[in-house]
Amino acid sequence: MSEPVLHYLYDPFCGWCYGAAPMISAAQNISDLKIKAHGVGMLSGDKAKIMSAEWRDFVRPHEELIHLYSRQEFGDAYVNGVQQREDVVLDSSPPIAAMLLAEQISGRGIDMLKRLQTAYYKDGRAIADKSVIGEIAAELGFDEKSFVVHLDDLVRNQIAGHIADSNELLKTLGARGFPAFAMEIDGALHVLPLGGYLARPSLFKTDIEALLQKSQTARINSRR
Repeated sequence: MSEPVLHYLYDPFCGWCYGAAPMISAAQNISDLKIKAHGVGMLSGDKAKIMSAEWRDFVRPHEELIHLYSRQEFGDAYVNGVQQREDVVLDSSPPIAAMLLAEQISGRGIDMLKRLQTAYYKDGRAIADKSVIGEIAAELGFDEKSFVVHLDDLVRNQIAGHIADSNELLKTLGARGFPAFAMEIDGALHVLPLGGYLARPSLFKTDIEALLQKSQTARINSRR
Protein backbone atom coordinates (compact mmCIF):
# COMPACT_ATOMS: atom_id res chain seq x y z
CA MET A 1 0.00 0.00 0.00
CA SER A 2 1.40 3.40 -1.00
CA GLU A 3 1.28 6.41 1.30
CA PRO A 4 -1.79 8.60 0.69
CA VAL A 5 -0.89 11.99 -0.75
CA LEU A 6 -2.86 15.22 -1.01
CA HIS A 7 -1.63 16.99 -4.13
CA TYR A 8 -1.98 20.77 -3.89
CA LEU A 9 -1.45 22.89 -7.01
CA TYR A 10 -0.84 26.53 -6.15
CA ASP A 11 0.98 29.72 -6.91
CA PRO A 12 2.42 31.98 -4.18
CA PHE A 13 0.90 35.05 -5.86
CA CYS A 14 -2.53 33.45 -6.26
CA GLY A 15 -4.98 35.08 -3.85
CA TRP A 16 -7.36 32.14 -4.07
CA CYS A 17 -4.50 29.89 -2.92
CA TYR A 18 -4.05 32.15 0.10
CA GLY A 19 -7.79 31.82 0.66
CA ALA A 20 -7.38 28.05 0.66
CA ALA A 21 -4.67 28.10 3.36
CA PRO A 22 -7.15 27.09 6.13
CA MET A 23 -7.99 24.00 4.07
CA ILE A 24 -4.33 23.03 4.02
CA SER A 25 -4.08 23.66 7.76
CA ALA A 26 -7.05 21.35 8.32
CA ALA A 27 -5.49 18.65 6.15
CA GLN A 28 -2.23 18.89 8.12
CA ASN A 29 -4.14 17.56 11.12
CA ILE A 30 -4.81 14.23 9.39
CA SER A 31 -2.45 11.53 10.62
CA ASP A 32 -0.20 9.83 8.07
CA LEU A 33 -1.28 12.13 5.22
CA LYS A 34 1.49 13.59 3.08
CA ILE A 35 0.76 16.95 1.46
CA LYS A 36 2.70 17.59 -1.73
CA ALA A 37 2.68 21.14 -3.09
CA HIS A 38 3.15 21.82 -6.80
CA GLY A 39 3.94 25.38 -7.88
CA VAL A 40 2.40 26.23 -11.26
CA GLY A 41 4.50 29.33 -11.98
CA MET A 42 1.69 31.78 -12.72
CA LEU A 43 4.19 34.67 -12.76
CA SER A 44 7.39 32.79 -13.58
CA GLY A 45 9.83 33.41 -16.41
CA ASP A 46 8.54 35.82 -19.05
CA LYS A 47 5.26 36.09 -17.11
CA ALA A 48 6.93 37.85 -14.17
CA LYS A 49 5.67 41.37 -13.51
CA ILE A 50 6.32 44.51 -11.53
CA MET A 51 3.58 45.70 -9.18
CA SER A 52 1.40 48.22 -11.02
CA ALA A 53 -1.98 49.94 -10.96
CA GLU A 54 -3.10 47.50 -13.66
CA TRP A 55 -2.23 44.51 -11.47
CA ARG A 56 -3.95 46.05 -8.44
CA ASP A 57 -7.11 46.64 -10.45
CA PHE A 58 -7.01 43.04 -11.64
CA VAL A 59 -6.56 41.35 -8.25
CA ARG A 60 -8.59 43.51 -5.90
CA PRO A 61 -12.09 42.34 -6.98
CA HIS A 62 -10.88 38.77 -6.54
CA GLU A 63 -9.49 39.58 -3.11
CA GLU A 64 -12.83 40.96 -1.98
CA LEU A 65 -14.46 37.66 -2.95
CA ILE A 66 -11.67 35.64 -1.36
CA HIS A 67 -12.19 37.43 1.93
CA LEU A 68 -15.96 36.99 1.67
CA TYR A 69 -15.76 33.24 1.17
CA SER A 70 -12.66 32.25 3.15
CA ARG A 71 -12.48 35.03 5.78
CA GLN A 72 -8.77 35.29 5.07
CA GLU A 73 -7.51 38.78 5.88
CA PHE A 74 -5.55 40.99 3.50
CA GLY A 75 -3.46 43.16 5.79
CA ASP A 76 -3.05 46.92 5.65
CA ALA A 77 0.67 46.48 4.95
CA TYR A 78 -0.35 44.63 1.79
CA VAL A 79 -3.29 46.75 0.63
CA ASN A 80 -1.80 50.15 1.48
CA GLY A 81 1.85 49.13 1.45
CA VAL A 82 3.30 46.66 -1.02
CA GLN A 83 0.37 47.03 -3.45
CA GLN A 84 1.03 50.76 -3.69
CA ARG A 85 4.67 50.37 -4.65
CA GLU A 86 5.85 50.06 -8.23
CA ASP A 87 9.23 48.48 -7.55
CA VAL A 88 7.99 45.14 -6.20
CA VAL A 89 8.82 42.16 -8.42
CA LEU A 90 6.05 39.59 -8.86
CA ASP A 91 7.99 36.47 -9.80
CA SER A 92 6.63 33.11 -8.67
CA SER A 93 9.89 31.20 -9.12
CA PRO A 94 11.84 32.29 -5.98
CA PRO A 95 9.01 31.58 -3.49
CA ILE A 96 8.19 28.28 -5.20
CA ALA A 97 11.87 27.39 -4.94
CA ALA A 98 11.81 28.34 -1.24
CA MET A 99 8.94 25.91 -0.68
CA LEU A 100 10.81 23.15 -2.52
CA LEU A 101 14.02 23.81 -0.62
CA ALA A 102 12.31 23.76 2.77
CA GLU A 103 10.72 20.45 1.78
CA GLN A 104 14.05 19.00 0.67
CA ILE A 105 15.84 20.10 3.84
CA SER A 106 13.32 19.11 6.48
CA GLY A 107 9.95 18.20 4.96
CA ARG A 108 8.58 21.64 5.85
CA GLY A 109 7.60 22.89 2.42
CA ILE A 110 4.01 23.54 3.44
CA ASP A 111 5.13 25.53 6.48
CA MET A 112 7.34 27.67 4.22
CA LEU A 113 4.54 28.20 1.71
CA LYS A 114 2.04 29.26 4.36
CA ARG A 115 4.53 31.68 5.91
CA LEU A 116 5.33 33.18 2.50
CA GLN A 117 1.61 33.71 1.92
CA THR A 118 1.10 35.51 5.22
CA ALA A 119 4.32 37.47 4.70
CA TYR A 120 2.93 38.82 1.42
CA TYR A 121 -0.80 39.11 2.02
CA LYS A 122 -0.68 40.19 5.68
CA ASP A 123 2.76 41.69 6.28
CA GLY A 124 3.24 43.29 2.87
CA ARG A 125 6.68 41.80 2.25
CA ALA A 126 8.11 41.33 -1.24
CA ILE A 127 8.37 37.53 -1.28
CA ALA A 128 10.14 37.28 -4.65
CA ASP A 129 13.09 39.11 -3.06
CA LYS A 130 15.74 36.57 -2.03
CA SER A 131 16.75 38.65 0.99
CA VAL A 132 13.14 38.58 2.21
CA ILE A 133 12.99 34.82 1.61
CA GLY A 134 16.19 34.46 3.62
CA GLU A 135 14.65 36.38 6.52
CA ILE A 136 11.56 34.18 6.42
CA ALA A 137 13.72 31.06 6.31
CA ALA A 138 15.51 32.29 9.44
CA GLU A 139 12.13 32.86 11.13
CA LEU A 140 11.35 29.20 10.47
CA GLY A 141 14.66 28.05 11.94
CA PHE A 142 16.73 27.55 8.78
CA ASP A 143 20.24 28.93 8.39
CA GLU A 144 19.62 32.14 6.42
CA LYS A 145 22.88 32.34 4.48
CA SER A 146 22.92 28.67 3.52
CA PHE A 147 19.26 28.76 2.54
CA VAL A 148 19.76 31.66 0.12
CA VAL A 149 22.82 30.02 -1.48
CA HIS A 150 20.92 26.79 -2.10
CA LEU A 151 17.87 28.79 -3.26
CA ASP A 152 19.91 30.30 -6.08
CA ASP A 153 21.01 26.86 -7.21
CA LEU A 154 17.46 25.51 -7.12
CA VAL A 155 16.10 28.45 -9.13
CA ARG A 156 18.75 27.89 -11.79
CA ASN A 157 18.57 24.12 -12.04
CA GLN A 158 15.25 22.73 -10.79
CA ILE A 159 12.45 25.27 -10.84
CA ALA A 160 11.64 25.10 -14.57
CA GLY A 161 11.23 21.33 -14.44
CA HIS A 162 9.11 21.51 -11.31
CA ILE A 163 6.77 24.08 -12.88
CA ALA A 164 6.47 22.04 -16.08
CA ASP A 165 5.59 18.91 -14.09
CA SER A 166 3.05 20.86 -12.03
CA ASN A 167 1.27 22.10 -15.14
CA GLU A 168 1.17 18.57 -16.55
CA LEU A 169 -0.51 17.42 -13.35
CA LEU A 170 -2.96 20.30 -13.63
CA LYS A 171 -3.92 19.01 -17.09
CA THR A 172 -4.17 15.43 -15.83
CA LEU A 173 -6.65 16.54 -13.18
CA GLY A 174 -8.70 18.43 -15.77
CA ALA A 175 -8.46 21.52 -13.58
CA ARG A 176 -9.27 24.85 -15.19
CA GLY A 177 -7.35 26.84 -12.63
CA PHE A 178 -5.78 26.79 -9.23
CA PRO A 179 -5.67 26.13 -6.40
CA ALA A 180 -6.51 22.55 -7.27
CA PHE A 181 -6.54 19.51 -5.03
CA ALA A 182 -6.46 15.77 -5.56
CA MET A 183 -6.09 12.84 -3.20
CA GLU A 184 -3.84 10.06 -4.44
CA ILE A 185 -4.78 6.76 -2.82
CA ASP A 186 -3.19 3.52 -4.03
CA GLY A 187 -2.29 5.19 -7.32
CA ALA A 188 -5.76 6.58 -8.04
CA LEU A 189 -6.45 10.33 -8.09
CA HIS A 190 -9.61 11.76 -6.52
CA VAL A 191 -10.20 15.43 -7.39
CA LEU A 192 -11.50 17.62 -4.55
CA PRO A 193 -13.23 20.76 -5.93
CA LEU A 194 -12.27 24.05 -4.31
CA GLY A 195 -15.77 25.53 -4.37
CA GLY A 196 -17.20 23.06 -1.91
CA TYR A 197 -14.57 23.69 0.74
CA LEU A 198 -13.27 27.26 0.65
CA ALA A 199 -15.64 28.39 3.38
CA ARG A 200 -15.64 25.01 5.13
CA PRO A 201 -12.10 23.74 5.74
CA SER A 202 -13.39 21.30 8.36
CA LEU A 203 -15.49 19.61 5.65
CA PHE A 204 -12.36 19.33 3.50
CA LYS A 205 -10.70 17.39 6.33
CA THR A 206 -13.80 15.25 6.89
CA ASP A 207 -14.08 14.30 3.22
CA ILE A 208 -10.41 13.39 2.97
CA GLU A 209 -10.76 11.20 6.05
CA ALA A 210 -13.83 9.57 4.48
CA LEU A 211 -11.86 8.77 1.32
CA LEU A 212 -9.09 7.25 3.40
CA GLN A 213 -11.55 5.20 5.45
CA LYS A 214 -13.30 3.97 2.30
CA SER A 215 -9.98 2.88 0.84
CA GLN A 216 -8.99 1.09 4.04
CA THR A 217 -12.34 -0.72 4.19
CA ALA A 218 -11.99 -1.81 0.56
CA ARG A 219 -8.53 -3.25 1.24
CA ILE A 220 -9.78 -5.16 4.26
CA ASN A 221 -12.70 -6.59 2.30
CA SER A 222 -10.41 -7.62 -0.56
CA ARG A 223 -8.43 -9.83 1.82
CA ARG A 224 -11.45 -11.79 2.96
